[in-house]
Amino acid sequence: MQDAASPTAAKKRPRLDLAADPRERKRGKTMFGLVLGTLNKAKLEDSQRNNSEAARKRQLIEQRLQDKLRKETDSVRRAEEAKKDKTSANRREEELQLKDSIHKLRRTRLPLLANFLSTTDRIPTDDSELPSPSDPLALPPRSHPPPLYYLPAILLPRQEDFLKRRKAEVTEAAEKEWESFKVERAADVEEISKLRQRVAEEEERKRGERKESASAATDGQDVKMEEAKTPDHPAAESEPKKEEPAAQPAGHMDVDDESSAASKSEEKTETPNSDSKSTAAATLMQAAAGDEDDAVEY
Repeated sequence: MQDAASPTAAKKRPRLDLAADPRERKRGKTMFGLVLGTLNKAKLEDSQRNNSEAARKRQLIEQRLQDKLRKETDSVRRAEEAKKDKTSANRREEELQLKDSIHKLRRTRLPLLANFLSTTDRIPTDDSELPSPSDPLALPPRSHPPPLYYLPAILLPRQEDFLKRRKAEVTEAAEKEWESFKVERAADVEEISKLRQRVAEEEERKRGERKESASAATDGQDVKMEEAKTPDHPAAESEPKKEEPAAQPAGHMDVDDESSAASKSEEKTETPNSDSKSTAAATLMQAAAGDEDDAVEY
């Protein structure tokens, strides 16, 4: 039994005694907590910084987009309003021209037609007078056959009275109608001028925007050209500087001066030496000649 129990006891995993040194355990927990807290704090600060910068950039981008969208929306709205105003002004101007031609025609033609009798006129046969029509300018109603205008060669007294009364009524009504139309025409002309002014202001605003955009584009091109030219200026300035002799220190200048002075003195000394050598050679030749003369004499 003991032999059978001994292998099982040897295979059992030994347990760690955690309560053996509580100080080490506490110290390890403290260090782990400090490291974890530091990492979490750094992570939180990094995330806050990134979030703040990203939020600021996103806010700036959104603001720019909103401003651009608002500007484009305002421009489109103004363009649509200007287009509507232009169309309305053209339509109202055409209508006003048509009304003006109609009223001018009525003002000149209706008093002329009042000098003629019509087949639809009801002329009183006795002294009793018919009630005046509510609208003297109303044309005779259409019928079949249509009404005809005529003028007898000799008018009866009641026909003359009828024509005079109707002509006076038609002329007065035509003048009243023309005066009321003049007031209406003046109001319409003022309204049309306001619409035209709005359209002109919108077109002027568009021209100003085009000029500003063109000037901004030209300024950008000029800046780019200047930036492209700026690297060439230092090189151009440096080229003549390369041709000039470089500045040298004072000591070096003294050495050069001394060497140049020495070379000049050597040249000067060399020239007398060469002269002395030539004179020495001449004297030697004269001495040799004298020796030869002496030898002949002996």
